[in-house]
Amino acid sequence: MPKIGVRLLASFESAAEFLADAQSLEAAGAGLLLLDEGGDLDREMLLAAIAAVTTGVSLHHAEAGETLRRLAGDRLLTELDGWRDVPFPADRVAWRATLVEEASSAGVIVAMDPRLLDLLRNPDVEDDRSTDRELAQG
Repeated sequence: MPKIGVRLLASFESAAEFLADAQSLEAAGAGLLLLDEGGDLDREMLLAAIAAVTTGVSLHHAEAGETLRRLAGDRLLTELDGWRDVPFPADRVAWRATLVEEASSAGVIVAMDPRLLDLLRNPDVEDDRSTDRELAQG
């Protein structure tokens, strides 16, 4: 099973929510956090903040400065050898198929999506829309 990397948007409205997302992704089993090319904020500073609130997840920055290197320690990756970008899956079946298909890679990288935490936390749960209806109707 490949590791899961998550590409975060390098922009946010709430720093607390951004960092909480990073912590939640780490707790759910993400193995790598990196920032996309977009966004309007300093990417190295964002990764330094993530390094300060996480303990095990790897971080990627190709040209990290000394501060980020010290904060991230051996968790810092400057190369993504063997990691593959994949599209966000349509459903759990597609997610499992992607993981099987990419089993020989170091890991897969997907863009952050609100559904990702559920996929990471509950990889073997089948989608059951009847339960959603029951919850919605009380």
